[in-house]
Amino acid sequence: MAEKIDVGEAPVHRSEELIYNSVYRPVDVRALLESADTRGQIRKLAVPHLFFGIKELGDEEFLELLPHVTEEQWTGILDLDLWSGDNMSSEQFLDLERHIVQAEDPVARKLIRAADPELWELLFKRKLKIYPKVEEDEYQAEPQTGEWLETPDKNYLIILPQNSEESRLLRALIIRLYELEPAYVAILFESSATRTSIEIEEVAYQYRKSRVEEMGFQDYFEAIDIYTYFPPEEPLPEKKQEQIREVSTLPVQLEETFKGPLLLFKAFALITNPHETQALLEELFFVCNKVLSADRASPANPERVKETIGKAVTGINLGLDWHSKGNLQKASEDLRLHYLQSFFQAGYSRLVELQRRGRGLKDASGEPEPGSFLEAFLEGLLKKYPLMSEQREGKIHTRFFQTRRDLETAKALLDPLEPVL
Repeated sequence: MAEKIDVGEAPVHRSEELIYNSVYRPVDVRALLESADTRGQIRKLAVPHLFFGIKELGDEEFLELLPHVTEEQWTGILDLDLWSGDNMSSEQFLDLERHIVQAEDPVARKLIRAADPELWELLFKRKLKIYPKVEEDEYQAEPQTGEWLETPDKNYLIILPQNSEESRLLRALIIRLYELEPAYVAILFESSATRTSIEIEEVAYQYRKSRVEEMGFQDYFEAIDIYTYFPPEEPLPEKKQEQIREVSTLPVQLEETFKGPLLLFKAFALITNPHETQALLEELFFVCNKVLSADRASPANPERVKETIGKAVTGINLGLDWHSKGNLQKASEDLRLHYLQSFFQAGYSRLVELQRRGRGLKDASGEPEPGSFLEAFLEGLLKKYPLMSEQREGKIHTRFFQTRRDLETAKALLDPLEPVL
């Protein structure tokens, strides 16, 4: 029985590393903080670069950084870090905004302003029970058990969470908010009491959606169409230049040229017009971001981001190789005529067809022999996004489909199975 290894990476130049380092690369924030000359560069950083750069900072380093971060950058960091699809993590919001407690007043006020009011309202609604004063010394309810807090203005009684760490953080945060913005906090308390969580989260999501689209990230519900099925006989749509110009707004530039055996990179190298190559680069990054959004790959997880970039690149290559029948000159012309998104969709569609056949064989004839290569091959093929399985040196490896040859190899494995499986 062969040992099974999930590799998930293609034996090609790590294009996902190149794209990641060009678009999402983390900045060495610690190095920038070392001198006054470099600290001034922090406020000029693109949000994704800054976001990835702060993931490893400790609390003291974070506090040193915050005076140099702009309000807009902090809003962008919240946008990238808090959301999974249309769900906001109040725990992650609390973890970021807790720095308000120790920050200097101007910095703390900046962090408060940078967060949409709805984020505060959701935090309060989910974590606290808030009772307004109804008489001079009487609130709507009295605490029975647990931790509670009377606000500094004595207008609200706050029941804190049972979790001791959350209770401690929220107590300190509420007191600090009252020191800095007492009227604003009262408005947030009142608003959170009169609105439903669903309404608040939907409004917050819409605000966030428009901002992340400006950063080049797609909304999940719009990005999911990247997995649209294309029948093999359906012609791919031709590019419209005005739509390309809309895509080509991302300030992206490769640190080095693409290398490796993929047809996509070879065809790309034949295009020498700098305007065309820049538009293609920006289109490529647009598709990568769309797959990231559709797969709900959190920007907070660099390895997941790189894996998803690899999925996007190999998917585009698969569709391009299929459409051009492996002809390099035609592939280069195809890049000029058709959208990279369409090639990804074409590649995905061929995998869906292969997957349907594999599922039909398995459903009709039962499970293959346990521990066999056939079992591993079908398991990879029937994943949500089909994977190619290979047996090398007694071990089974899985990776993304990349080429027409991969499709033909998989078909050849399925062909003799119908009477056997």
